[in-house]
Amino acid sequence: MIRRAHVLRAALASAAASLAVVLLCAGGAMAEEAGRVGVDPARIAAAKKLMEVTGVTRQMDGMVTAMGEGFRKGANDARKGADADKLSDAFDRQMKRLMSYRDAMIDDFAVIYAQRFTAEELEAVTDFYQSPTGQKFIEAMPALMQAGAQIGMKYSQKVLEGAKE
Repeated sequence: MIRRAHVLRAALASAAASLAVVLLCAGGAMAEEAGRVGVDPARIAAAKKLMEVTGVTRQMDGMVTAMGEGFRKGANDARKGADADKLSDAFDRQMKRLMSYRDAMIDDFAVIYAQRFTAEELEAVTDFYQSPTGQKFIEAMPALMQAGAQIGMKYSQKVLEGAKE
C-alpha cells in the first residue's frame, strides 16, 4: 500500500509539472493575484487572450489523457490485474481533482506572463499564433506533446524496470 501511494504521488507530481509546462508554453492569470502584485490588467487580458488563441485548455486535456494512458500502461506493465486497475483509477481521480483547478492555474500563469511581458509583446505573440505558421504550430502541438509523452513513458519504463531489480 505504501509503495502504491508513493508511485501515485510521484505520478501526480509529474503530471502537475507537465501541466505547468503546457501553461508556461502558452500563458495564464488570477485577477486578485494581479492586484496584489500590481500587474496591469491589460497585460492580464493579453496573456489570457494568448492562452485562448493557443488552445491551452485543449492542450491540458490532451496532456491529461496522454498521461492517464501512459500511467495505465505503466501500471499494467508493472502490476497486472486489479492492483493496476486500482492504481489507474486512483490516478484518474487525482487528475480529475487537479483539473478542477484548471481555471485557477490559467489565472496564475497569466500573472506570470503579465509580469514578464508588456501587453504589446503578448499581443505580438498572439498575432503570430493567429498567423498561418502559428496555426500550424498550434495544430502540431498535440502530436508533439504526445510524442513527448511517449518519450517520457519510454524512460519511465526504464526506471520501473530498474526498480524491479
